[in-house]
Amino acid sequence: MNQLTSWRPTELPDSWAPTHGWALARVLAVVAILVVAGFVALERPWVARRLSAAGRRLGRRLLLGVLGVGAVLAVATYLDFGVFRYGTYLNEWDFYHYYVGTKYARELGYTNLYGATLVADQEGGLRYHNPRNVMRDLGTAELCDVGKVEAESARYRGRFSDPRWREFVADITWFKMQLPAHRWSLVLADHGYNGTPAWSFVVGGLFSRHLSVRNPFSRWLMLALDPLLLLAATIAVAWAFGLRTAFLMVIFIGTHYLLSWGHLKGALLRTDFAMACVLAVCLVKQRYYKIAGVLLGWAVLSRIFPAFLLVGPTVLFLWRLVRDRRVDRQLVGLLVACAATVILVVLGSCAYFGTTGIWHDWNLKIAAHYSGGSDWDLGYRTIAEASFLHGVPMRTVANAAAQHPVLFLGVPGTIVALLLVLPALTFIRGLEDHEALAYGFVFVFLLALASYYYYLVLCVPLLFFAPQLERPQHALGVAFMFFTGIMGYVLFSGWNPLAASWVMFRGWHQTFPTYYFLCCFITVTVAQMILLAGTKTLGAERSPARATELLVKQ
Repeated sequence: MNQLTSWRPTELPDSWAPTHGWALARVLAVVAILVVAGFVALERPWVARRLSAAGRRLGRRLLLGVLGVGAVLAVATYLDFGVFRYGTYLNEWDFYHYYVGTKYARELGYTNLYGATLVADQEGGLRYHNPRNVMRDLGTAELCDVGKVEAESARYRGRFSDPRWREFVADITWFKMQLPAHRWSLVLADHGYNGTPAWSFVVGGLFSRHLSVRNPFSRWLMLALDPLLLLAATIAVAWAFGLRTAFLMVIFIGTHYLLSWGHLKGALLRTDFAMACVLAVCLVKQRYYKIAGVLLGWAVLSRIFPAFLLVGPTVLFLWRLVRDRRVDRQLVGLLVACAATVILVVLGSCAYFGTTGIWHDWNLKIAAHYSGGSDWDLGYRTIAEASFLHGVPMRTVANAAAQHPVLFLGVPGTIVALLLVLPALTFIRGLEDHEALAYGFVFVFLLALASYYYYLVLCVPLLFFAPQLERPQHALGVAFMFFTGIMGYVLFSGWNPLAASWVMFRGWHQTFPTYYFLCCFITVTVAQMILLAGTKTLGAERSPARATELLVKQ
């Protein structure tokens, strides 16, 4: 029995250890790749000659059954088989930032969270004892002496009314007792709360201001939001693209290295932007353009960089306007609904905070947050700005002003980016509407920068490939995305055969080379998307019948 259950962790997992990632996650990814190969093989002429139609149907059903079992195991893997890193599903560190950051957004803004927390901690007996006696000054993004913040306690206390301060102290007391003392003594050296004012307005106004984290029912209601979003997106994918694609997405989320970290689990709405994008692709596929536009608007308000997904629909709209001299009302509905959502929620956030300056404050906070760069950022710039020392990639930053979530590249980097962006834009014209929306990931990767835990958005390009597995180019795209997830574990943890050989590769763990090479792998996926779009576009234009069929579908 022990051998049968050896894939299940027997102790609390440590995401920072060299053994990060369960073996079963990698096994399931390999199984998914083999199943994808099986679907391709069943459509090959040499198989069709040897198997009857009934035999091939049976083969597809068996492969679908394997995916279904894999999806169930992937859910269990995602949930760490109930053996959670923090001893509970609740990720107190992350929940502290996003719950307190939204509930008290009016009082704290973007620079006062840690100072006010320290003052509240003192009232109940100071538990924060950082080894270096420092904490993060969120206004400058620099570490500062704890004594400096303690001397300004009256300023932090004065930002609250008496009832709100009592509520704040009670919440901070709860959080500090949930985290082990050594972790609580590090939390105020993190980088604070970075959600947009729109996110603070909606999440704070609807949830955190009215639901107490100290109440078990309210706490679990908030914790259930992300799993419910994942479930809703899975159901939507099954509705729009079929069970096969839905199972593949579940396995992908449950096994991919970038999606295995605790930041996406046990927190408050950390998946909303990505699942809103997935739902939007499904809704466009089923011709619900305006609802899709609203969801895309929310994704933009939540994390900004999903705005690049709109490049595809926008180019497609302009192409049809120029080519056919007609206005595509459905795409107009999508774009207008998205813009209206953004405008209305932004205006609502300004009214909620009583000032338009809150957006300026947020922008300054994000600029300070990115000022030093990060080894964990993913995007084309990670590759473009790297240098090498003894063959190992190293992060280099030309100047602090260049560090921003939207790219500002030097001349060589800009030239290379244009060589990718221009053909990518050209090939949009041959895509269907939902494909053009998913294809927008190309521009997310090339033109924006995001930390690894935001790459749950990889589910979007998966929907570009997965619905047509019978076609080798599509199947190769899906297989390579799963392969990238496997390679993430290898880059982080190393691989025993290599560690014992002359290569001596024991993994780079949570450092820049891991994410540099993952960016290289994702670049291959982006190239596959561009090539596939080019193949479809050129193929359609060479075949008038195909072009007419595509026009009718659109």
